[in-house]
Amino acid sequence: MSDPATHPISRRDALVRMLALSALVPLAGCTGTEAGEGQASEGSDALAAQKAASLAFGLVAPAAIDPYRVVDASGEQVAHQLFDPLTRFDCETGTLTCLAAERYEASEDQMTFTFALRDATFHDGTPVRASDFKRAWERLASPGAAVSDAAAPVADRSYLLSLVEGYEAFRAGDAWGLSGVTCPDDRTLIVKLAEPYADFPFVAAALCLAPVPAAADDDPEGFARLPIGNGPFMLESPYEQGDEEISLVRYDGYALAAPSLERVTFLVFDRFSEVYRAFEAGDVAVSGCPIENVDANAADWKSSDDERLELNRGRHTVLAASPVVSYLVCNTATEPFDSPAFRRALSMAIDRDGLVKSVFRDARMPADGIVAPMVPGYRPEAWPYAVYDAQAASDLLDATCPRGADGERGVEISLVFGSGGGHENAMEAIARDLEAVGVTCALEPVEFEDLHARLADGNFQLARVDWTMDAMSMDNVLFPLFHSSCIGGSNYSRFADEQVDELIDEARSERRAAERTSLLQQAEDIVARDCPVIPYLFGARAHVGTRAIERLPFDSFGYAHLDEAELV
Repeated sequence: MSDPATHPISRRDALVRMLALSALVPLAGCTGTEAGEGQASEGSDALAAQKAASLAFGLVAPAAIDPYRVVDASGEQVAHQLFDPLTRFDCETGTLTCLAAERYEASEDQMTFTFALRDATFHDGTPVRASDFKRAWERLASPGAAVSDAAAPVADRSYLLSLVEGYEAFRAGDAWGLSGVTCPDDRTLIVKLAEPYADFPFVAAALCLAPVPAAADDDPEGFARLPIGNGPFMLESPYEQGDEEISLVRYDGYALAAPSLERVTFLVFDRFSEVYRAFEAGDVAVSGCPIENVDANAADWKSSDDERLELNRGRHTVLAASPVVSYLVCNTATEPFDSPAFRRALSMAIDRDGLVKSVFRDARMPADGIVAPMVPGYRPEAWPYAVYDAQAASDLLDATCPRGADGERGVEISLVFGSGGGHENAMEAIARDLEAVGVTCALEPVEFEDLHARLADGNFQLARVDWTMDAMSMDNVLFPLFHSSCIGGSNYSRFADEQVDELIDEARSERRAAERTSLLQQAEDIVARDCPVIPYLFGARAHVGTRAIERLPFDSFGYAHLDEAELV
C-alpha cells in the first residue's frame, strides 16, 4: 500500500501563515502563584510529582462525550482525547495524516479505499479490529441502532457515510448493515463507495467514525456514560449530567507516543463566563477565552517566529481562525438577487475590516472567500468581490438600479437571521453598510427552526448562515453549497452552473491531489464571479493558559492536543 497523499496548505504571508497569535504578556489570572505552577523541589514526594503531571481544564458542561452523541464543542474536546479515528488533518502542516490507520490506498476510480490498521487496543485492553470500525459506522448510519433509545441527545451525522455503498438500503431498514464496508481480516478495513469521492479519507477523520467496542451496542446507555476508546487518555469514572468534573487518566497501552500528563481533570461549569472566571481565580490552568477578554496583542492577527499554535511559557493566549465561515446567502431565484451585478455590489459594500474591529474587537478574521484559510487549496483574496469598495459598489448599483430624482434607489431588501445567537450587532453593521450605498436593508431575526424552514422553502431574499466543515477539503464547501444536485439541501442560494458541476464531479474522481485542487479552484472561481453567497467572516477560537503550561498545542478545530502537553 502507498502512503496517503499529502495536501500542502496555501498560506497567507504575514496574516495567515499559521493563524497563531502570541500574547507576550499574561492575561488576568496569569500572575502570581497559580494551581500547578512551578517545578517540584528536591525531595518532593510522590503526591507532588503526581500533581505536577495533572492539568485542570475548564469546560462548559458537555451534553455528551460519546462521539456518536456529541453535539457541542465541550463534548468534542473530551471525545478528542478518548478516541482516534482512521485519519487526522494536521492543521500545522496542512496535510492529512494517518492515525488509527497505518496507511491507506485508493483505487484508480476513487471508489474503493483500503485502510491498514495499527496494532492497537481499547482502554479495556481488547484489540481494535476492523469490525470495530464497521460497528461504529453502522451505529452512526442506522436510525434503529440500540443507542438511539438512550437518554442522551444524538447529533445525526449519518450523512458523512451517505456515499458508502449500501447506505440507503441500510437507512431504510432493507439491509442488515453497510454492504460497502468489509473486513477481510482484523487489521484491514475496505470501504466501497457508490460514486467516486477522492476526498473520502478526509471524511474518515471525523471523531464519530472512530472505532467502538462491542459494549457500545451491548450497553449503549452505560457506554454513553463511560465511553471506551482507543485514544491517549481514558475515563477514570463514568460521567453523569450534573457532575462537576470529568477525570481522564493516561492510557499506558496507547498505540502511539504515551502522553507525559498522567491526569487531565475537566472542571465543568454551567456557563462559559463561569469557566473564564475560574481561570482568572486560578482554579483551572486552561480555559476558552471570551472575545472581550482576548488580549490586544493576540488580536492583531500577526505571525511570529514560532508558528506552532500552542500555549507555552511565553504565550498565554492562542487565537486561530477555525474552519467555519459566516456568509449571507442570496436567493438567486428572486429579484433583485437574480442579478450577479446586484450581488457583487452588496458584497463590495460590506466593510469586513470595520465589522471585525467594531463588533469583534479584532478577534475574528474578515472572510476573503468561502474556503477557510487552513483548508488545502485556499487562496488569499480568491473572491474579487469580497473586498470593501463602496464606490465600486455604488457604481454597480447605478447600472442596475439607478437613483431617482430624489436621490433614492428605491431598493428595499430583507435580511433574515437566527435570533438569540449574538448576531444582532454584526447584522446591524452590515445593514448600515448597505444603507450607505442606497440599499435599505430590513433586519428580520427569527427562531433558528424558522430560519431553516425558510431557507429550505426559498422564502427569503438574504439570509445569514454559518458553514462548519465536516472534512478539511475544498469539496466539503463547494459541493454542498454550489453543486446543483444539492438544491433543496444545503445549496440555499439555488445556484446552478453546468461547468461548476462538471469541475466538481471531475475533481471527485481525480486521483492526483494537485490536479484535484486545481479543478476545485476553477469551480470556485466561477462561483466567486457570480457571488451567489457573500462571505464576510471566518470563525475563530481563543484559549488562555497559565504559567503552569510548558507547552500545549491546539489546532484550528479548537482541540487541545493534551497527549503532547508538558507542564513546567
